[in-house]
Amino acid sequence: MHLVKSHHDCRPQGTHDDAVRRGGYLSRAWQAAIRRWQRRRMIAALEAMDDRLLRDIGIDRPDIPRMVASFSDRELRMTPLAASPTLAEMCLEISRKAA
Repeated sequence: MHLVKSHHDCRPQGTHDDAVRRGGYLSRAWQAAIRRWQRRRMIAALEAMDDRLLRDIGIDRPDIPRMVASFSDRELRMTPLAASPTLAEMCLEISRKAA
């Protein structure tokens, strides 16, 4: 028991604490949704790679979802440094493979 009352003792119960708790829940839900989106984006990027490139980085195609699930938040935010191929480059690559 304190001999001096502080401003914390005069505040109505159940207002600030409830608001903080709700904000915490919404924040955690938002962060979880962002992480799920980043995981789906990373899986799509890895699945778009050809098997040779995946082998070079040490990933088997069936292991992609398990591998991405083990990534940290920092790793999930990574983006490729190489530019995405244009439609013309993709058509040229397909025609080379077909020949």
